[in-house]
Amino acid sequence: MKNFEIKNINCHAALAMTENTQSGRSMIEMLGVLAIIGVLSVGGIAGYSKAMQKYRINKTIEQISLIASNIQTFYSSQQNFSSLNCSCVNNNCAGFDSGCPIIKKAKLVPDEMLTIDSDGKITSITQAFGGDVLIEVAWINKKIYGIALRNLPDQACIEIASQDWNSISASGYKAMSIDNKGTAAVKTQIGDMADYIASAECSYNVGDVLSFACGKDNVFLIEDAVKACSCKDNTCTIGFAFGK
Repeated sequence: MKNFEIKNINCHAALAMTENTQSGRSMIEMLGVLAIIGVLSVGGIAGYSKAMQKYRINKTIEQISLIASNIQTFYSSQQNFSSLNCSCVNNNCAGFDSGCPIIKKAKLVPDEMLTIDSDGKITSITQAFGGDVLIEVAWINKKIYGIALRNLPDQACIEIASQDWNSISASGYKAMSIDNKGTAAVKTQIGDMADYIASAECSYNVGDVLSFACGKDNVFLIEDAVKACSCKDNTCTIGFAFGK
């Protein structure tokens, strides 16, 4: 009887040791699985973030090309782009909205980009990264108008600026400018910018704050786009000039 009890105790002890070993292994395996999941999650988040960045860049290019095409078609029977102004910053149009009703009624800008108030008026136009889009006819040369994209991340600025806009948009693309300080400098903001680009002053130039791509090629080389888009905290502004 005693031998049986001793054997029984030994069996219980062996079983307990086996369970503890299995439990230890299970814990290690679980930690290993969690570590793998963690690595995959970090990689997945990074991959998702990169994919979303690329999607927004492509979406922004598509939006600008579509707006330019719509404007060119709508104004094809006109001699100029008079009354095209629709420039609102932080939901404040400050009198630069005479063309907003035209833009809304003629659907020159995709509805997804528009913010409309309770009176049915456009209060802002925003691009895929959330920054304002400003549209304005040149103040002197009414045959030129500008589209500006505010608050772009530097990587988006680089990719958008270095695109071959001559091929992307057959809608009278003339040139572009980059303000890498987010200062809303006059000559990168629509009216003056469009006049400046249309004048003999404008030439291919990469500066510390303002950069221009004008002339025959009127697109930024990739290395110049990198330098021109050296902005921080999503403060790049790109201005496009289109015209007849």
